[in-house]
Amino acid sequence: MSGGNLSPRQKMIGMMYLVLTALLALNVSKDILDAFVLINTSLENTVINYDEKNESLYSDFNIAKQFDANKVTPYWNKAQDAKLFSIELVDYIKEIKTKLLQETESISKEQADTLQLQFVEAKDNYDVPTNIMIGQTEDGSKGLARKLKNKLLEYKKLMLGLFNKQQRQELNIDLKTDEVVTSSGVENWEMGNFYHTPLAATITILSKIQTDVKKVEYDVVSNLLKKAGKKQFNFDTIMTRVIPSSNYVLLGEEYKADVFLAAFSTTQNPEILIGKYDSTINDLVSVVDSIPVKNGLGQYIVPTSKEGIFTYEGVLKLKKQGGGVENFPFKSEYIVAKPSLVVSPDKMNVFYIGPKNPVSISVPGVASENIKATITGTGNRITKIANGKYDVKLSVNSPRNVSVNVSAVMPNGEIRSMGMMPFIVKKLPKPYAQVGNISINKVKERPIQLRAHTRIKAKYDQSFVFQGLPLNVVKYRIEVWRGGVMFAEKNRTGAIITAEDRDFLGSLRRRDVIYFSKIIAQDVSGQKISLNDVVIEVR
Repeated sequence: MSGGNLSPRQKMIGMMYLVLTALLALNVSKDILDAFVLINTSLENTVINYDEKNESLYSDFNIAKQFDANKVTPYWNKAQDAKLFSIELVDYIKEIKTKLLQETESISKEQADTLQLQFVEAKDNYDVPTNIMIGQTEDGSKGLARKLKNKLLEYKKLMLGLFNKQQRQELNIDLKTDEVVTSSGVENWEMGNFYHTPLAATITILSKIQTDVKKVEYDVVSNLLKKAGKKQFNFDTIMTRVIPSSNYVLLGEEYKADVFLAAFSTTQNPEILIGKYDSTINDLVSVVDSIPVKNGLGQYIVPTSKEGIFTYEGVLKLKKQGGGVENFPFKSEYIVAKPSLVVSPDKMNVFYIGPKNPVSISVPGVASENIKATITGTGNRITKIANGKYDVKLSVNSPRNVSVNVSAVMPNGEIRSMGMMPFIVKKLPKPYAQVGNISINKVKERPIQLRAHTRIKAKYDQSFVFQGLPLNVVKYRIEVWRGGVMFAEKNRTGAIITAEDRDFLGSLRRRDVIYFSKIIAQDVSGQKISLNDVVIEVR
């Protein structure tokens, strides 16, 4: 690897790496191994720096491809291949490092994957790294070092294959896999680097190889970008972008939007004008405003004074290299509305303990999926069941007054409160018992009518909004009084009047009085309620 593009700091790291590697032959103390930790950290940071530099190259490549797709695309495709080759090799080396840490420290793969070298206990362990990298052979041919060497050779071949024979002469892909001179003599690359090498040094050597791979990637992609003619452009893009902070603006707030090129220069400020755009001449026929530009970025700010949907358009004028100006049109819109909240109870401004209370919630200008609703009171819940539709379920210990609080997720990700609506909490009204059409008042019936009654019902008053809620009679008692004395009594479970009981009732005498008493019903919340008696006199 050529050192021409290395910073002084990177050259210093390389020098220290070589010195420490040489000291391994002297079987030095753990102080030297700790020094490897520092070198390894610096090498890992260098990999990160190269990642950033490489991503910048790929960004430049994308821009160049937009500008002249026919010329740049073949080189862009090769750059993508180079990126893929590098990712695969760096990831393979990372897998080796993880395996070394996992087996040396006897930890899980997940733990090893995030473990930093400075926190490793067995930095001086020789046996496990040697067994993994060299294997049970004298030349390392059965260990991961041989596989890594082969992958490095294949990587070098693939990267060189991106260029023709003449172009390869301009490259210096320096990934050394040659024999190594050690205190024991000349050894192959595998033995010279990884035989009887402590864990700290083994990890550092692998980090050094990762750095070399990222440096090769940078050199190759830089060379490809140069051949694609990147130097023909001073500047970046063919596509204008308008990114508003929000398309929905509350009355009295400012509308803000960033108007810029997809990748813009901070050293060249374009002229941005608002007006009436004519596509036939690719320019404005009238100008109503201009946008201030700083460091290549223009920000459009408009005060709002009335509601509605507003559109605007304009052009971004960019100076071309060699003279002349190119116009890039843009168009966008925004909505201005008063701050408002709509929470409408589907029944009334009351929530009942027990049933699911349906509620409709909407905020003008905000999509339903961006509306968040909560309710006060421990144990109370509000659940979205459809767009704009919610169910409120109250706990038995709910306070008498609760509120539904509504917030909205704005386009910029900000969560903004839209207000709240108070509700009164009530228990379900007391139901009443009914036999046939008889409920509270004493009624006279003939025996044939008595035989027609098949069950005891529990009902809410017709004025109650929640008609149809589950309400079941679970037990009752039949008493028959004759001449002021109890003649018979029967305790029954459930709501059914059995055929046997109907026959008995139909056999009673005139002026006998029947009491359906001690009637218990269970409501939707599981509460058991004592109901009124139903009294019938035999005619």
